Amino acid sequence: PQNPKTPDNYQSNKKEQYQMVELKSKPVVLITGVSGYLGSHVANVFLKDGCYSVRGTVRDLSNAKKIEPLRKAFGHYFADLTLVEADLLNADSVINAIKGADFVVHTASPFPLKQPRDEMELIKPAVDGTLAVMKGCHLHKVKRVVITSSVAAISQCLPQDRPQNNIYNESHWSNPVGNHINAYSKSKTLAERAAWDF
Repeated sequence: PQNPKTPDNYQSNKKEQYQMVELKSKPVVLITGVSGYLGSHVANVFLKDGCYSVRGTVRDLSNAKKIEPLRKAFGHYFADLTLVEADLLNADSVINAIKGADFVVHTASPFPLKQPRDEMELIKPAVDGTLAVMKGCHLHKVKRVVITSSVAAISQCLPQDRPQNNIYNESHWSNPVGNHINAYSKSKTLAERAAWDF
């Protein structure tokens, strides 16, 4: 039985305190490129899990064409998503977005519908963005970082380097030099190599 001297709102205050503690104790996961195909799926998993405070990066918070599809897709979970601005070509913005995060999932990377005239349009943001993520994770002492790569980073070998049994593993790398590889595959290869080298 409740102590008669205890205020009527004691139980509700106690519940609010528990909720505040729960919110503070949730680890923060940052997902880069949250408006992209892969990033949005990753965010959806974390949001539905409910055990993480989810933060996602977008290039422009005022771009309704990018934000509204997320609002619609996530439904009521959208209220639990924190959006911050970050640009792969602006290292400081990426590093600042990572501040306070316990975990980082780096999915952001340019994926064109057609090959660009200049391959550096893909390579530079892919490599520089990945390096910015690695630097941010190191600076802010992130516990774990996951970088989503691609089969493109291993499958574009020169003919003489391809495995005879056609089974690829972590020892295989796409060769970024030559006419056999397109700009996207090159960007994914160089970005992953940059991460490992870091």
